[in-house]
Amino acid sequence: MRALVVEDEVLLNEELEELLLEEHFTVDTALDFDQAKDLLLGEQYDLVLLDLSLPGGDGLDLLKLIKKQRKTSDDTAVIILTARGELEDRVQGLELGSDDYLSKPFAMPELRARIHAVLRRKFKIDDNEISIEGVSIHLDQTEVSYKNGFLDLTDTEYKMLRYLFLNKNKTVTRIALSEHIWGNKIDDRFSLDFINSHMKNIRRKLSDAGAPDLIDTVYGVGYKVKAHEA
Repeated sequence: MRALVVEDEVLLNEELEELLLEEHFTVDTALDFDQAKDLLLGEQYDLVLLDLSLPGGDGLDLLKLIKKQRKTSDDTAVIILTARGELEDRVQGLELGSDDYLSKPFAMPELRARIHAVLRRKFKIDDNEISIEGVSIHLDQTEVSYKNGFLDLTDTEYKMLRYLFLNKNKTVTRIALSEHIWGNKIDDRFSLDFINSHMKNIRRKLSDAGAPDLIDTVYGVGYKVKAHEA
């Protein structure tokens, strides 16, 4: 998953980036309004941590941009992080579409819990586990299991399978899959053939574990994990 940190305090920006990397996000960062605006216009994010008081502009205008610019803006979770404590700012942010609001100073464990809660709501997850036909993605332990055994996946394979499970019953393009794993750091090493190679390994490991074949190839486009809703 991809996240954007918009925070002008350099040390806090770095701390937030480190937290998100620990949560297996691909992270972009911005220190001012214009930098954040350029990233939001060119990229799609699963999560944005958004400060309101920014050099060059107001974070609430960035929130409006997120909701206006993307047809799929509901797929972008936004948590406002700001020193502003006035009720008016908090209400305005929520009315504009933010998913949560955390006033500075805050503890990182509290933010981590808020992030988990927001993503559970976004992806309609009851807890930190997604299960499809016996295959379970453990979001808090970065593990994949089938029945009573665990699959030996690489970090990249885990991220790919997790993203497909989070977007179950949706076609995920190879390009989108690449961007949500490596962000704008993609180069020639991370070609579409590289994605295909990882997908073959995931399928082989699922098969070796006796798990059902959950991943459909949408030829010329990408992949889809099909799940029958209860």
